[in-house]
Amino acid sequence: MYMEGSKFWNRRLMLPEMREKAVHTCNDCRFLVRIQGREEVRWGCVAGLPEYGMLERRVPLQVHALDILKMAGREGLQAVLACGEPDSPACGLFRPRSLPGRAGARQTGKQD
Repeated sequence: MYMEGSKFWNRRLMLPEMREKAVHTCNDCRFLVRIQGREEVRWGCVAGLPEYGMLERRVPLQVHALDILKMAGREGLQAVLACGEPDSPACGLFRPRSLPGRAGARQTGKQD
């Protein structure tokens, strides 16, 4: 079966919309943030939290563990920390991380 725009990738037939998710890692995702605890900092995925997953609130680079405990409880914090591996392949909730200064920035080069 041949589909327009599909490519063989690692001996698997990938649809074009799934290839982007399979190529990226969690490290490239905007939902992977640093979780600051009392004594240590760990990575976590906040895509499962309603405020961040539905993009109601801006996803910060670092979140305090106490804030997650208030939002989702102990089980929510454990779920966030369980999905915090930066080198794992991206999941279906992948959204590319926006670079600082890139959103709405204009080109400042000279034009002739």
